[in-house]
Amino acid sequence: MDKVSKKSSAKKKAAKRRRARKPMTRSQMMQAVHSEDTKPEMIVRKALFEAGFRYRLHRRDLPGTPDIFVQKYGVAIFVNGCFWHQHGCKLTSRPKSNSAFWNDKFDRNIVRDIKTQHELSLLGYRVAIVWECSLRVEGVADAGNMGAALTLERLIDFIKSDDETIEL
Repeated sequence: MDKVSKKSSAKKKAAKRRRARKPMTRSQMMQAVHSEDTKPEMIVRKALFEAGFRYRLHRRDLPGTPDIFVQKYGVAIFVNGCFWHQHGCKLTSRPKSNSAFWNDKFDRNIVRDIKTQHELSLLGYRVAIVWECSLRVEGVADAGNMGAALTLERLIDFIKSDDETIEL
């Protein structure tokens, strides 16, 4: 068998594997969603590091496990996905199937977020919430767009200030 026929048979096998894939089920799609190291979170972390801030990630000993915690300034930062935390922007929707389950789940998420913010403030920490949509341009999270740059600048100003909370 020559090299050309080996390559063509390998291509045929790869094409067959691609055709054989089944579409993802709902549970497989949900398993693919990660809660840590998301693209919006990475954009915020990179901007904070470049601005000279040092932080800890996912402090499990704090209420709500903040995505980013700036110890020096006592600031807990949550980078929230608009869908999961029901921001109310164009990225927010509620699934039509099994709506009772989803409505209950989203309502619990909203209540938990409010409770977490309150608990952190009682402990003397300041809270910043950065919404996924504030870091997006045309549906893609990107630190290079003007909206994201403004959001990150406002977050840095908040960290340096004495304000109690901010929602960006």
